[in-house]
Amino acid sequence: MSLLEALRSRRRIRTRDIWETAELDAAAIAVQTAFPGYEKTAALSLDQIISRLERGVESWDWADIKIGDVALAIRGVLSRQVRVSRRVSEFVQRELSATTNTVFLQAVCELYLEFWDRGASLTEGLARIIQNRGLHLPPNWKRCFAALPELLEPAAAPELLAQRMVSQNDAYQWLVANGIATPHSGQLMRFSQLAWLEALPDPRSAEQIQGVLSWMFPPGRPPLEGEPAARCIEKLLQPWLKTKPDSETQMALLGSLIETYGDPRNQRAEFWALVSVQHRKVLIRWLAGQSMDALLSIITRSTANHMWPPRHAFWKGLYDRGLIDEAWIALSPAASADAGAMFQKTGDTIFTMTSKQVAKSRKDTCLLIMRIGRFTVVEGSHDYRLHVFLSGDPAAPEFYQDEYDAEKLTMAMGHHDTRIHDAYGQWMKWAEQRLLR
Repeated sequence: MSLLEALRSRRRIRTRDIWETAELDAAAIAVQTAFPGYEKTAALSLDQIISRLERGVESWDWADIKIGDVALAIRGVLSRQVRVSRRVSEFVQRELSATTNTVFLQAVCELYLEFWDRGASLTEGLARIIQNRGLHLPPNWKRCFAALPELLEPAAAPELLAQRMVSQNDAYQWLVANGIATPHSGQLMRFSQLAWLEALPDPRSAEQIQGVLSWMFPPGRPPLEGEPAARCIEKLLQPWLKTKPDSETQMALLGSLIETYGDPRNQRAEFWALVSVQHRKVLIRWLAGQSMDALLSIITRSTANHMWPPRHAFWKGLYDRGLIDEAWIALSPAASADAGAMFQKTGDTIFTMTSKQVAKSRKDTCLLIMRIGRFTVVEGSHDYRLHVFLSGDPAAPEFYQDEYDAEKLTMAMGHHDTRIHDAYGQWMKWAEQRLLR
């Protein structure tokens, strides 16, 4: 059969079938979902397109202007990315108030979500265009606004949408299913997230916590970043400002947050600065306990040192009483190698959250540096003495440095702020009296 015969043998398409585009619309949404942030581009720059549009409006000659060019011009004009003459601005407004072109209306819908601003004339104007041209919207946007009519309430859209988001187990996927291809994008979605977080109860149960984590880490999509992510982290940690979660909840939160955003003690400072200090302190306090446990495991493997378990038990007891705010460890070369091997075996990133102890005269010494109230405490393995500094003392070590020299931190024997670890445990009584008075 020839190509011509094959074409002739095909069923003739009825006019109404052309409008049945559900499968194509679903495919388009899938592409937009898989590749967020990509927009239609033209061979011409936006300035070149605007220049042609200026000439077209003046001469009423549209021979060299394409529909896609006009759609990009609409985005540029309405978002104020480019300056145009009053004549072009009025032309765009008149065109949008009367157009039935789905390409133009697609741009309007995208602009509305992207640049939503409560009380702004642009926001209210775009909402009116969408409402007035509702019959001519692209099918995907028709379905979206039919499913989520709250979007077109420009004065209260975030709060109204948030009320419905609260009842969803997975708000992100619910929005995607209802036509919002990229729920992390645009001003309207950003303010909707803030309203949603405000309306949510404090997430204490596994289900409530997972609801926020699902928003932050949608499968197959980039994780939430910037201030929106910081606000979610604050919501997740809010219940634990004054109480401690069970170990399973703590591990789940630490694992999810640290894996994506790094250690708040010494990684991605530009991100963690967006999270409030009081909420960061919750994570730092949890990580302190993990660092202390990690040091016990590392020293046990590295040296089989019998002196460390009693020291660990003492300090971990103070931690469990809520007395240790921060803790950091510095490892000897051998211990550092063992920590790397333990990370490879377990995948637990706590074994990578360490510094190096570089004193040449103490190659086997590992350090545990803690903040207890107004004091900075330096504890060490083997025969290293216990040292207590006032946190404001210039000689006190700073936390989370890349390297520490145990010898340079050592006070003179007999100094009133240092103590040997005697076999009878008197050092523990001394430490409590010194630190907790």
